Amino acid sequence: MDKSEPSRRLDVLCVADLCVDVILRGGDVRPRFGQVEQLIDDYTIELGGSATIFAAQFAKLGGSAGIIGTLGQDLFGRFAQERLANLGLDTRYVTIDPKVRTGAGFALAEPTDRAILTCLGGIDATGPETLTGELIGNCRHWHIASYFLLNRLRPSWVQWLSRLRAAGVTSSLDPNWCPDDNWKSVRELIPLVDVFLANENEVRAITECDDWAKAGMTLSTGGPIVAIKRGANGATAFYRGQRWDSPVPVPVSPDRIVDTIGAGDCFDAGFIRAWKLGKPVDQCLELAIRCGQASLGAAGGFTGQLCEEIG
Repeated sequence: MDKSEPSRRLDVLCVADLCVDVILRGGDVRPRFGQVEQLIDDYTIELGGSATIFAAQFAKLGGSAGIIGTLGQDLFGRFAQERLANLGLDTRYVTIDPKVRTGAGFALAEPTDRAILTCLGGIDATGPETLTGELIGNCRHWHIASYFLLNRLRPSWVQWLSRLRAAGVTSSLDPNWCPDDNWKSVRELIPLVDVFLANENEVRAITECDDWAKAGMTLSTGGPIVAIKRGANGATAFYRGQRWDSPVPVPVSPDRIVDTIGAGDCFDAGFIRAWKLGKPVDQCLELAIRCGQASLGAAGGFTGQLCEEIG
């Protein structure tokens, strides 16, 4: 699948955890066994994946973004191709493989939380052989998302991030939550990236420190800007002993929150877009929060995304 100009150097490139999300919503979406049938309010079928949501939001802010990944030659794969065609992303590195199933996530969404069942399928089909010098030459920034779902690439990131830095390509990392609570490999990557993005619970787990602020300051001593997502309390960034606290955002009325899917990925895109444009850290946080909040108003991670050319 190739809808791009081969010589175009992208602002950002990332390996995508390409999948289709089936989102179930209602007052009580927590299933009960024993053949109990429950009625839900609504459902949505949407393209999913943290990196894809990140890239799409980045593109809607005026940047050029590309993804790398694999889709199956199946019903979900065809749906994903149609959605990708409308997102303005460079898809020259997306392949269709009839031997794999398209990844799928089944989300049970409450207004402020969700549970997710994931079938990896093609999500983890991208291997180390994909990371070539051509990719380094075709991007200005590299973003790693869904670190714990891209199992085949995990042993490659240390060397890859070192190659990016040597070539003058900046990088960022949002690991998402670790299912087995083993954060050792993430700790090894943080000094190698330029921006590290996570929420309060993730930085606590990574540092084994209950104080999220102390954890953020500690992580920033390794080199990167650390941006911590704090939900309704806004966000905080740390870098070289400095701290920036965003103003507490205007609360979003509960009746306007459809779901939280993709809000953190949209936050990441806003922060990185502003940072790559040379904006001060406080302005990076401000745009990031606006992107995250916009996402809350629609199902899935794409429909509610902020559309605003940032220059």
